[in-house]
Amino acid sequence: MQKGRLFWITGLSGAGKTTIGTLMYQYLKKIENNIVFIDGDVIRRVYQNMDYSEGGREKISYMNMRLCKMLTDQGIDVIIAVIGMKDIYREWNRKNIDNYFEIYLEVPMEILISRDSKGLYSKALSHEINNVYGIDIPYEEPKCPDVKIYNDSSKSPEEICQIIINQLNV
Repeated sequence: MQKGRLFWITGLSGAGKTTIGTLMYQYLKKIENNIVFIDGDVIRRVYQNMDYSEGGREKISYMNMRLCKMLTDQGIDVIIAVIGMKDIYREWNRKNIDNYFEIYLEVPMEILISRDSKGLYSKALSHEINNVYGIDIPYEEPKCPDVKIYNDSSKSPEEICQIIINQLNV
């Protein structure tokens, strides 16, 4: 059986992961049926895991990676939009998932703070919450993504999606 592909879309909160992932899913769904989209916030609710401690984040990261491996091993293409905050997780994917494609949406912190769609950054900066990547927890930027997009809003989400599709020859 041919294994599926994993499109791992990573970046900090507000980088556009869900938007770009949804657009990629809609594009690929038109040409294939065997594809799923997993959003990091939604899968947290499915797992019933709202533990944002370092241990909780590690646990959910390994759950996500193993789920993606299980699906791709069955020939299903997966698009997942998650922070994926550590090199160790991305290295696990590269080692264990045959058709792994890493897409990094890089956005300057000042733009993320101005977008702040979930209110995370304003709450973290006013010390209402902690454990926010890029504010009080360091984010390990991907060192060798297959595609790196600088998402400063100068391109539309549709243009970014097309760039990714073209660069990966999807």
